[in-house]
Amino acid sequence: MLRRSLFPLAITPLWSALAQNTQSGTPRDEAFWTLLRRNFPLRDGLIYLNAANVCPASLPVLERHQHFLRDFEADPSFQNRAKFGPLRERVRARAAQFFGVTANELALTRNTSEASNTIVHGLNLKAGDEVVLVEDNHPSNLDSWRNHSRRVGFTVKLVPATQLADSPSVLAERVLSALSPKTRVLSFTHLTSTTGLLYPAAEICRAAREKDVWTHLDGAQSAGMLAVDLRRIGCDSYATSSHKWLMGPLEAGVLYVASYRHKEVWPAIVSVGYSEDGKGGIRFLEAYGQRDDARLAALESTFDFLTMIGMPAVEDRVRQLTNHLMNQFSRNPKVQLRTNRAAALSCGVVKADLPAVADLRALDASLYSKHGMAFSVTADGPMRGMRVSPHIYNSLEQMDAVAEAFSRA
Repeated sequence: MLRRSLFPLAITPLWSALAQNTQSGTPRDEAFWTLLRRNFPLRDGLIYLNAANVCPASLPVLERHQHFLRDFEADPSFQNRAKFGPLRERVRARAAQFFGVTANELALTRNTSEASNTIVHGLNLKAGDEVVLVEDNHPSNLDSWRNHSRRVGFTVKLVPATQLADSPSVLAERVLSALSPKTRVLSFTHLTSTTGLLYPAAEICRAAREKDVWTHLDGAQSAGMLAVDLRRIGCDSYATSSHKWLMGPLEAGVLYVASYRHKEVWPAIVSVGYSEDGKGGIRFLEAYGQRDDARLAALESTFDFLTMIGMPAVEDRVRQLTNHLMNQFSRNPKVQLRTNRAAALSCGVVKADLPAVADLRALDASLYSKHGMAFSVTADGPMRGMRVSPHIYNSLEQMDAVAEAFSRA
């Protein structure tokens, strides 16, 4: 039975139907995923395949955001806004449950970039220290460290990017072999946005912890696609956004810092709400001044929606879609896959090049205008290709359409 207490002010008729379907034990067949797609505002005719960049928010998330935004604007008084404090803590508690940690270990940020930069600028690094980075990190987890190193004087060591690895252990060893006695921080991306390479985070973090190296994990591409248990992974900090695979509102994110590391991070911004009493966990890292309280309240529906479906089912569906597409691509001599097909080394992101196509940007524009297909494209360089990143609102039929379009390119 649907527990309304878990879904306040966010139950649409479609979500109610989906929840009842989920709880009845109905198989997750194409009819189920078709019903789920109707919970998103995607326009007819659009084949949206860029979840690695930004996802549409579900209708329950949008309705919750709009409800509280109207409420705020109708009465911005201190008295009316007082409810947003408890609502924020409910969101924090739901996020903590989702990631397998405690509420005191989470700060609510605006996105992955802000969360990661809080760690970059918050650790007490100095000249002579070393930070190890992986080359295929997102710029917010790569260029931010490089920029800060020029100011502080610590050394940045880069682990070359790779699409091919024989096993997770081989990939882990490539990263861990870069550590030295001077290494203070290892910062890497859980799942890359370039080719969808999945790093064995738990194995890497465990080995780094034995060397007393702080591990910071960029989870922009894993939260909402994979079941992320941060306690099991064992990283010291983790950053993610709600606007990607979590399918939540824009400009909302989460920063996790393990409780035993709280005293090692300085806040990047100090404003109203800042406290040094230590009783609020890492809430002192989110003292930004006035926030969009309505947006933060909408995060509750973000976690409720995914929890209702179940993260194992979400991951299975994403893998079903991408495996179906890669199987199609593998039979097309025009397509060169840049994504590692091993299940333990990839998920959700498919990078495919069409070497005979001189101008990928023109192809990308043509596929959107003629077929409503929306991708991300890397026009040149070693990561050249079209990036296809489907989510649970996509269908197997759409994967077939993409494969057919590539065969005609």
